[in-house]
Amino acid sequence: MKIILVLLLSYFHLVSCNSTRSDTLLPGQSFSFSAEDTLVSKQGKFELGFFCPGNCEKLFIGIWYTNIKPKTVVWIANRDNPIRPPFNNSHLELSDGNLQLLDARKQRVWSSSLSTPSAYANKAVLLDSGNLVLTNGIDRQWQSFNYPTDTWLPGAMIGFNKSKNTLQKLTSWRDLNDPASGSYSLQLGQNQNGELVVQHNFQEEWRSGPWNEGGFAILAQQNYYKDLFDFSYDPTEYSKYITYNVFDESDISRIVLEFNGSMKQWFWSKDHQSWQLVWSRSTDNCDRINFCGAFAICDMNAGPPCECLKGYEKKFKLDWDSRNYSGGCVRKNPLQCGSNNKNFVHMPNVKLPVSSESMKVGNDQICEYICSSNCSCNAYAYSNSGECLLWYSDLIDLSRLPNNSSQVEFNIKLFERSNKGKKKLLLVALVVSITSASFVCGTCCYFLWRIKLKEKGILGRKKFREMLLSKSATNLSKPGTSSKMGQEKKLSIELKFFELRELKAVTDNFSPDNKLGEGGFGPVFKGQLPDGQKIAVKRLSTQSQQGINEFKTEVLLIAKLQHRNLVRFLGCCEEDEEKMLIYEYMPNKSLDYFIFDESRKSLLDWRRRYEIIIGIARGILYLHQDSRLRIIHRDLKASNILLDEDMNPKISDFGTARIFSGNQNEAKTLRVVGTYAYMSPEYARAGLFSVKSDVFSFGVILLEVISGKRNMVSYNSDSPPNLIRRAWELWNDGKAFELVDPSIVDSCPSEEALRCILVGLLCLQLNAADRPTMSTILSMLSIEATVPSPKKPFITRNSDLITTETASSSINEVTITAPYVR
Repeated sequence: MKIILVLLLSYFHLVSCNSTRSDTLLPGQSFSFSAEDTLVSKQGKFELGFFCPGNCEKLFIGIWYTNIKPKTVVWIANRDNPIRPPFNNSHLELSDGNLQLLDARKQRVWSSSLSTPSAYANKAVLLDSGNLVLTNGIDRQWQSFNYPTDTWLPGAMIGFNKSKNTLQKLTSWRDLNDPASGSYSLQLGQNQNGELVVQHNFQEEWRSGPWNEGGFAILAQQNYYKDLFDFSYDPTEYSKYITYNVFDESDISRIVLEFNGSMKQWFWSKDHQSWQLVWSRSTDNCDRINFCGAFAICDMNAGPPCECLKGYEKKFKLDWDSRNYSGGCVRKNPLQCGSNNKNFVHMPNVKLPVSSESMKVGNDQICEYICSSNCSCNAYAYSNSGECLLWYSDLIDLSRLPNNSSQVEFNIKLFERSNKGKKKLLLVALVVSITSASFVCGTCCYFLWRIKLKEKGILGRKKFREMLLSKSATNLSKPGTSSKMGQEKKLSIELKFFELRELKAVTDNFSPDNKLGEGGFGPVFKGQLPDGQKIAVKRLSTQSQQGINEFKTEVLLIAKLQHRNLVRFLGCCEEDEEKMLIYEYMPNKSLDYFIFDESRKSLLDWRRRYEIIIGIARGILYLHQDSRLRIIHRDLKASNILLDEDMNPKISDFGTARIFSGNQNEAKTLRVVGTYAYMSPEYARAGLFSVKSDVFSFGVILLEVISGKRNMVSYNSDSPPNLIRRAWELWNDGKAFELVDPSIVDSCPSEEALRCILVGLLCLQLNAADRPTMSTILSMLSIEATVPSPKKPFITRNSDLITTETASSSINEVTITAPYVR
């Protein structure tokens, strides 16, 4: 009888243990911190539960290895929003199709945040891979592998999917005892060649080098890891992922990005019952970003390790002699753009430089043609996936790799004078010496003639016109177009060139009385042509941040654009070192002149502001979709929206705009320009821009027009919240109408205003894919489409600030360097 009783007690104890140590959480079930409940995967490999690092001032819920000591945490749900004391009764539950973490006060601390939870997502399961999934038994609605912290487990992926708007990257802990997001991240690089990069404060610090079949180029000489791990790279049109697995499922491995930026791969030794280091991020000088400077290549097997590329020479030879290579190299000969003797140096087995721009093309010949026909292109590379990588900036962080470790060939453009026919040089020198007297005489006559032409303004305008048309043939023609088509595009541009004396006359010699304002470009003056037409003349200042490239860009772009919500371009002037742009005169100045001024904002009632919003949206839609060129403005803001005599908005300032080809959706630049308060996060952080970058800027303008307040960036934690944060908080509290400018509340229909605020929040989503297109925005604003609920928008915090001195501010703002932002 006693034996039966013992067996029954053992059975009930076993049932009790299994009920609290299950791998599954069902709807309505929960487990709490006070009861120390956990989920354990089926084979007992991983455990999900509450843990308290350091001095136990913060409580987290995470996943760790079950039988490994000390506790090794691999995933954390609420890393940036810990539970504060008291901890009792804090619990995790599955309700309404979502996992939800509640604190002792029953406030939601974290959620799986499924936007449309399926009624069939009826359980949460902890798998033996360490992946926590929400599933209906067939499909996975959510999984923790899509939201990694600092640990990369076998079977998990690092990468992104544009169509699903997912991004998987590792982010380090803040320190040893604080799992909050740190300053280092590991993610798939932007070079489109399957390489991993480690970033520190959004700046690249280390790169793995391009993917090679079966592994990374930088690991090609390290064969031992191939016996344990199987890496794979899966690129498609919309997604790119890198993953790895262990050959023996019983083996335990993890890749960790530590709080100090160190990247290490560990393997659990069953014999020693400890973690064994398999691989760690290299600390060689060639793996340091920009160790050799621009236009140089690094090779740790050579001495010295840095060498200038062909056609280049050391910029600071004395520094190189003292083993300081950071100054890099410069061209031996001046750039001879347009010459017929340019060619490429082919370099296999190299780690590609940073900051390329990419596009899909048919073959490597087209890729070479695009680079060869653009004077700004320094190099190109073509991958088997059809990606054409182009480098328009300095070639930085180029290094040699082991033989056969890269299948992508790097091609550097040369602009060198031919060395052939050296014997002919002697003959040329002889002829020159014999005819020197005639040459000098002829030269003098030529320059006298040239001076007279320049005085008349003929030569300068002719060369400038040729330069503009040449620029248009290079930049405005689509990849793969024939030279004949390029010529047609040249001839289609009709530009009016004003004479300097004419502009001096109509502006009263640029009198201060006719000055309308001044921006980064320079002063703007009012003038009136003899026919009575009023004009605005933008005069390029010698101190302007906007150079000749931006000047030409604006001339070429706006000359081709015609829309009632774009400022009308009348012509330009280039004479006697003067460069000017001439526009139609806007009598009511710019949008910010009204909405941010307490005495003038009441002049714009709700109906007028609503029409301004619609007009701006139509102008942007024309740029993105309806014009002959697909244009990204990149500097949309209230001061660049001009108002005509009827208060119709007109978009201006196209100096930083970029043209996209028909199938291009996104590009990257090293030179980020714009105004930070209007800048999308992906552009500010990584130089990525697309039509969705302009959508983000439009969202800021929309909220500013409604509220009459600037979106001020807060640099001090004690400062009041910026406009985006305030709009989001009011929306969540059901008080969004309080955002409306008090001066127009009486004329403002609440339903229409709330719809506009909601659309503005949708434009400000953190992920670009979540933002609507301009055509959808117009439909939602005109009550033709249902407006979905927004996720939390991107809200600037102190930790988001960009502190690199290489970053440029808006061309209409003064340059801002560390510790400030654009």
